Amino acid sequence: MSDVTKKVILALTVTLVTLGVAEIVLRVTNFGVLPPEMNFGVNTRAALDQGHVLPDPDLFWKLPSRPGDQQMRAVHPDVPVPPKGRSRRILVMGDSCSRISIKAPPYPVLLERILVGGEVQVWNAAVPGYTTHQGLAWLKIQLLTLDADVAVVYYGWNDHWRATGTTDRDYAERLSGQWLRLGLLVGGNPDPPPLRVSGEHYRDNLRAIVTALEEAGTAVILVAAPSHLTSEAKGRLVQARYLVRQDDAEALHREYSGYLRQAATGTGAMVLDAASIFRHLDQPRRLILRDGIHLTDDGHTVMAQMIAAILTWESDGVPDTPSLTVRASEVLADLDE
Repeated sequence: MSDVTKKVILALTVTLVTLGVAEIVLRVTNFGVLPPEMNFGVNTRAALDQGHVLPDPDLFWKLPSRPGDQQMRAVHPDVPVPPKGRSRRILVMGDSCSRISIKAPPYPVLLERILVGGEVQVWNAAVPGYTTHQGLAWLKIQLLTLDADVAVVYYGWNDHWRATGTTDRDYAERLSGQWLRLGLLVGGNPDPPPLRVSGEHYRDNLRAIVTALEEAGTAVILVAAPSHLTSEAKGRLVQARYLVRQDDAEALHREYSGYLRQAATGTGAMVLDAASIFRHLDQPRRLILRDGIHLTDDGHTVMAQMIAAILTWESDGVPDTPSLTVRASEVLADLDE
């Protein structure tokens, strides 16, 4: 072995040992460890500090148990799922769009009331702020034990919000400790901040959710979320730091709806195109709140009725988007009487 080779090997060895020692020191001093956080928006840290949500090592955060959970059939990660029994089970996975309403109950509760004659239970696994990353993690940890006959999957908004720090995937790696702290010494904060879940990861997460559910014998309905993003709504999104000023909120939402359809391709999942249906109804203020995202009470009623129509189709096949649009129009007409 030549002297030059020996010197190169020695230099590499010293460098690796130095980097290894530096990494150990950074880990011992907890350098770069992230506190539990809701990794988006301006007021989300307060949600943890005030106990509105609780930290969770796998799901990032979870809701505390509340008195109304039983009435909603809310699934909680710390509470074992009861045995199924004879009733059919519908699982709703999603975010605040499937959990929060104004005066009337949200659509999962309304759906169970519509289907009550069929001995159906609708279980709500929707948590404000959740993305497909969190939904997939929860599915693997607990939700498959529900042994649901049908799953309604309604994610998307939080996936394409800007993170206040890292993406959901990177945040999960940092929480697990499986990452190099040295990288933080050379890396900077990207500008603009990354989206919490990239479009490709959103598609892949949805496909993984569909695959896991279908392998468990669960039929899947993917909901393409309706919207009414006025200039006022867009301004509020920027003010809350869900987006940056140069983002096109409508284009982002359309792009992620496209990824949702890609996720369904080649699977048995049905896409409920609520975005198209609500747009054709042409009553945005009646169906969607001023934030352009969440459903009004009438919006929840329409959503519940559309899902019920899919679940109770006759032998002539699953209703298509035009048929569901007609059904939604009929629901609104009934509400006016």
